[in-house]
Amino acid sequence: MWHNLPYRWRRKITEWIIHFKSFREKQSFKFRFLQDDLYEFNRKVTPWLHAFSILLSVAVFISLLTPLIFTENQGYIQLTRFIDQLLLVAFGVYFYTRLLITTKRIQFLTSRWLEGIAATLAFLFGIELMIVEEVYILNLLKQIGLTGAEQSLLIIIQIYLVFLVAVKTIQVIPEILAKNVNPARLVLVSFFSVIIVGMLLLMLPAATINGMGLDFIDALFMATSAVCVTGLIVVDTATHLTMFGQGIILVLIQLGGIGVVTFATFLAMYLSSGFSLSDRNVLKEIISGEKVNTIAKTMKRIVILTFTVEFIGFIAYYISWTNAIPNTGERLWFSLFHTVSAFCNAGFSVFTNSLADPMNATFLPINITTMVLIIIGGLGFTTVWESINRFRGDIKKKYYSIHSIIVFRMTAILIITGTLLVLAIEWNGVLAGYSFGDKLLLSMFQSVTSRTAGFNTLDTGALSAGATMIVVMLMVIGASPSSTAGGLKTTTIYVLYKSVVANVTGSDRVEIANRTVPDAVVLRAITAVSLSIVVMIIGLILLTIFEEFTFIDILFEQVSAFMTVGLSRGITDSLSDPGKLVIICSMFAGRVGMLTVAVAFAQKTISKNYKYPEESVMVA
Repeated sequence: MWHNLPYRWRRKITEWIIHFKSFREKQSFKFRFLQDDLYEFNRKVTPWLHAFSILLSVAVFISLLTPLIFTENQGYIQLTRFIDQLLLVAFGVYFYTRLLITTKRIQFLTSRWLEGIAATLAFLFGIELMIVEEVYILNLLKQIGLTGAEQSLLIIIQIYLVFLVAVKTIQVIPEILAKNVNPARLVLVSFFSVIIVGMLLLMLPAATINGMGLDFIDALFMATSAVCVTGLIVVDTATHLTMFGQGIILVLIQLGGIGVVTFATFLAMYLSSGFSLSDRNVLKEIISGEKVNTIAKTMKRIVILTFTVEFIGFIAYYISWTNAIPNTGERLWFSLFHTVSAFCNAGFSVFTNSLADPMNATFLPINITTMVLIIIGGLGFTTVWESINRFRGDIKKKYYSIHSIIVFRMTAILIITGTLLVLAIEWNGVLAGYSFGDKLLLSMFQSVTSRTAGFNTLDTGALSAGATMIVVMLMVIGASPSSTAGGLKTTTIYVLYKSVVANVTGSDRVEIANRTVPDAVVLRAITAVSLSIVVMIIGLILLTIFEEFTFIDILFEQVSAFMTVGLSRGITDSLSDPGKLVIICSMFAGRVGMLTVAVAFAQKTISKNYKYPEESVMVA
């Protein structure tokens, strides 16, 4: 076809092609210089933009504190609304500034698509609020039937601002991991950050029925208890907190149960450009026992398993409360709240007396649902997933792993032993007057919940001294590793028991189920228990100094806090401020683990290629 064209046409087309190539080369050359200049400009401006981003996040929390500074309702609403409008626009400006100066716009948009959507909506929402002065939105909220439309609008804006900060934080997780941060410190900082955010939200007037918000110390206590899935409360969740306040507690429980870093990393896998090998090495330290190449899969399994079990529990609660709670909306909320609280072993309830009221105490479906959720949450994700794979036939090995064998053995022994002991001790005590079936049910529930769940169907304060000490022992042992529960952990106690047996019988190794347990595992168990005992004793001493309650009540409270159980003999809301601070520190240390706290601040010892001569030391 080309040869059929006239010669002059072919020559003209060829000239055009040559001119086009020359023009393209010149423009490409100029663009290359422009790209280099843009890259250099981006490199210089990025630190300032990061600082601006941090400033925006700080400003969001300052806006949350505004209601606490201004006591007059109208005054703080107008000021906070103006600040929040500026923040919404600022988030949009920040994102599009980053997009304009980057040299890799497609990659930037791909890795930060959620932030882009959220920032765009924030920018448009902020501009609209400034132009129409909220008239249309306020009218819409009033038509929906919301009381206090201005207050509701302010809450919506502030929740969205917190969401923006959360999205930005999740987006930078790969960058944080890439800096090879200490995994233990990362865990500490993540839990502490979520507690602070939860505390600020609980201090908002909208969080409480009286419209005053929680005091600083009470808000800190409740946020810590929720994130650390403990369940100790200084105000009644059912009657003192609004649905907004209860919702904050619910979110904090879910984050604390799954693990703040685990959940944030799971989201970051889909909202960022992924994780490098060094990032996975850091995550491997956080999710102990996992291989580097299976980290992403493990994260997905944990989150999917959590929401699947909670959904099933939610359906079971909803059906069980059909007659007791006829209002559909209320039953949905109660079912959701108790499902998350039970599976995460948190013990928070939107019933004033937890599950000890006549409607729930001996109601078999509620007891069974709650105990099953507590047990599954306490078994640990590793054991549950191994069991699921065996049921599906995905595992060809004949036996369970040693870890799962120990977990199943200890769980069965503790539940049965605890049930029988409570039943025998309290037969003519708090169980008097119940039928044999109800006595057995109440005793079993007390045995299950004492291992860090925190719900109660009996008055814990009415238990005899013997039963109280049984509960204390169960609280100390707790549930299993990689679970939503606390305590010293079943595997830790079992390994120590086997090491004692080995020492007594003269064996030079610890053996379980025809396997030898490494000395490093035994040493880790001894270290964890030793550090925990020291911290518990320190907290106990401080509480005896600050409080005037009986020793057994103080002991029970301290053990319940440190082991993140949530049971109480009725003294929590009467603690002094110093006593509350002691309990707060105990809950935090118990949830993250004393070994994690020690590793976070310890100076790493350089590995030595030599060993000093051995010399015996007389012990025991």
